[in-house]
Amino acid sequence: MADRISTSWSYSQPISDMLSLQVQVNETYSKISSGKEVQTASDDPVAMARILQLDQDINQMEQYQENIDMLEARLEIEDAALSGVADVLQGIRELVVQAGNEGVYEDTELQAIADEIQQYLYSLVDLANSKDGGGEYLFSGFQGDDMAFVESPGGGYSYQGDDGVREIKISDSVTLDASDAGSEVFLDIDSASTSFYSFASDQNTGSGIITQGITVDQEALDEFYPDDFYIEFNNEYELDPPNTNYTVYRVSDGRIMEGLENVEYYEGQDIVVGGMSVEITGDPYAGDQFIVESSQTQSMFVSIEKIIYAIENYSDNTELYAAAIADGLDNMDYIIDNVSTVRASIGSRLNTADNVDNQMADNILASQEIRSDLEDLDYAEAVSNLQYQEFVLQAVQQTYSTISQLSLFDYI
Repeated sequence: MADRISTSWSYSQPISDMLSLQVQVNETYSKISSGKEVQTASDDPVAMARILQLDQDINQMEQYQENIDMLEARLEIEDAALSGVADVLQGIRELVVQAGNEGVYEDTELQAIADEIQQYLYSLVDLANSKDGGGEYLFSGFQGDDMAFVESPGGGYSYQGDDGVREIKISDSVTLDASDAGSEVFLDIDSASTSFYSFASDQNTGSGIITQGITVDQEALDEFYPDDFYIEFNNEYELDPPNTNYTVYRVSDGRIMEGLENVEYYEGQDIVVGGMSVEITGDPYAGDQFIVESSQTQSMFVSIEKIIYAIENYSDNTELYAAAIADGLDNMDYIIDNVSTVRASIGSRLNTADNVDNQMADNILASQEIRSDLEDLDYAEAVSNLQYQEFVLQAVQQTYSTISQLSLFDYI
């Protein structure tokens, strides 16, 4: 029995073939236009899955590179600020060495040295309040919108930041500190010997100011440590005749220090407790408090203020002056070493970031090469395929054109 081919089949099959061939031609054109061998998951599911994973990896590494740029920019600004701090500290140290030769200088010359150190101190505070590229204060910890150090109305400088340290993740396994808290850089510095610092209560209403003072008896201070004391001003009517007066209390147990109850106040008088001597100036009001804390650490600002105080007030007391200058020089060395340690840490972090950045760049390049091998088109092969597909399509089209014009009468 002879096979029969219907007329409809003879028309529909070539059309189906032409459409299929046209799709192949269009796909090849699309690949050549885009330069990509794999355009959709249907082209090569395994390759497409690998390409998508590589895209995620590359995007993640590029984000890490942005983090590295941010980290390096912030650390470089911080290092520049600390470089300025180091220069200022060296200038102060040289002046302290000069001031140590008090027998060589007149009082006016020593005052000039003290004034120059004071100007250096202002510069240090300005540097401690440096900002990063985003306008945040470098050394305020997590309180970047707040100025790190401000001059207190009652004397000295107070820290407005916290101990927070910004961290930036620069790879899957490496996270680096992008900042250093001001407390670490400027405040918590070992002191050459047991020392103290003073400050006014922020609840004070008068205009009293307390000095950082001087150690007049190191053995007495060593024995008093770690206790503290505070000075509280009383109602003037507790004296007869009425006058401004104060009482000194031990912090640990609240006891009144012997001989220091309702003491008549004279501006600038020495208040000596446990080997520590301070002065209060201005017009303190009843209820105002001034706190003196003994400590084995000391801020660079307090150390420098103590040096200035000694030069201005004790150059005629050879023993105390020599001890204060010697102690000040030792503290300056501790301060300079602390800044150098922080800068070394910054340098180490920058080196680590640079190494990770280089490794990241190599990894991105390798991933891009693998992705290219999976996705990129072989143009020579694609053009050859296109030419073949177009040739076949044209042949089918010509054949169909000829067959479509035939009928049964052509065979009679």
